[in-house]
Amino acid sequence: MEIDWGLGEYEWTGTDLAPAAQVLVTAAQVDGLDVVDLGCGTGNVALLAAERGAHVTGVDPAARLREVTAARAAAKDLSVTVLDGTAAAIPLPDGSADVVLSNFGVIMAPDPQAAADEIARVTAPDGRVLFTAWPQNAALDGLIGISVQAVAKITGGPPILAKPVWDDADAVAGLFGPHGFKVSSARHQLTFVVSSPAEYWNTRMLLHPLGAKTVPLLQEAGLYDAVEAESLAYLEQLMPEFPVDYVLMSLERSQVLTVAS
Repeated sequence: MEIDWGLGEYEWTGTDLAPAAQVLVTAAQVDGLDVVDLGCGTGNVALLAAERGAHVTGVDPAARLREVTAARAAAKDLSVTVLDGTAAAIPLPDGSADVVLSNFGVIMAPDPQAAADEIARVTAPDGRVLFTAWPQNAALDGLIGISVQAVAKITGGPPILAKPVWDDADAVAGLFGPHGFKVSSARHQLTFVVSSPAEYWNTRMLLHPLGAKTVPLLQEAGLYDAVEAESLAYLEQLMPEFPVDYVLMSLERSQVLTVAS
């Protein structure tokens, strides 16, 4: 099932993920560099990088989110170019990015190897790639899994979850190794605040693009009420806040690749 990330109001989730964007941009040391924010979403990374003097291009397939990023940049008088594209089809020349960043964006790419190949293509020979990824999180996976597993029963397909490859340093090295990158990783933590189960359900769940896509399926199958009740009960156990681990992956080219003539 394809998800249009412009559905709903991803801004709620974007706010929750803003602290990770700060960690990502700080680690990248982007001052004065040509930066690509891949899967720019609501623009958290793009704006932070531009504020630090980077020349930023945001790339996202969702038209509405591109508009959100552009509007936020204009409101702050920041120069951010926003383009239509995906991790596997970045509309930029070879070697044009000093740094490619992605805050929980590239991890949704349906073909990890195609995404890695394309990111490597646009990254300069001495460039860097940094992105955040979700490892296995008991609390978060359990909450999301209630809806995802119900949808899987309806569709008869596998659960809609991000591929776990992106949080594994060895797997990422396998994707990017042929392009001369070495990989390092570090664990960080976000804290999600649950002001009330109903508030979290109505904003982070129902207004998330995944929720906006799946709720009609649940309603049509007569499963919505049961999923909502189970989710609210689960959220009640998590109140008032719960920590969620994430991984910061940092990639640098260990060698400059040359093509034999």
